[in-house]
Amino acid sequence: MSKKEFAWPTHYDFPPFFTKQPNRETNTKRVQMWKELIMAYCQSNRIFVINIRESLPTSPLFGNEKISRRLRQDDLHEIIQYMVAAGLAEWLPGETNKVMIYWRKPSEWADIMFEWVQAQGLNESVMTLYEIREGDATVGSEFHGMDSELLLKTLKVMEKMGRAVLFDAEGGDASGVKFQQENESVVSKMDAWYHRGQGPYSGPAAHGPKAAERIAAFEA
Repeated sequence: MSKKEFAWPTHYDFPPFFTKQPNRETNTKRVQMWKELIMAYCQSNRIFVINIRESLPTSPLFGNEKISRRLRQDDLHEIIQYMVAAGLAEWLPGETNKVMIYWRKPSEWADIMFEWVQAQGLNESVMTLYEIREGDATVGSEFHGMDSELLLKTLKVMEKMGRAVLFDAEGGDASGVKFQQENESVVSKMDAWYHRGQGPYSGPAAHGPKAAERIAAFEA
């Protein structure tokens, strides 16, 4: 989506919006306004991950050519850290440059994906993570093209809720998922076991080729 197609707020054309303010209260309000703009822009453009190094010098989100203003890197980091603290963003593992933007949180995506599975009649079906992200079956869905890290987080939420079972590739990374009908009694048991730090949903044993067997034994 081009800059002209996005409905920029009026303060986007206000030079102080791009500069850290000496007054703490004023600056806090400015950071909050940046949070709202980043969330709206990413949702409008279906951006799941921001690469700060690449985006800061070039993206219209962080710079307004009309008024010759662009955010400084330390200022953007302050805004992102505010969003992280609010649960609206998360740095990718081991990264200080790439950050996931939660214009929808993994739990919200999990509900959307579960509704899609139900509507498509895909309970008990198996799909690879690639098929979910890029396959023809998901074209037109809200999660088609989702970032792989966010997709995995979403599926782990579904797994904890008893709506899916992840399985691993040979290298140990999750490569596919089996969707299943939510079983409230199993979910309650799993939640209890999970919070006690026990059972198949408390660590690495939550995934893998034998995950379904462990769940079946757990359900019994």
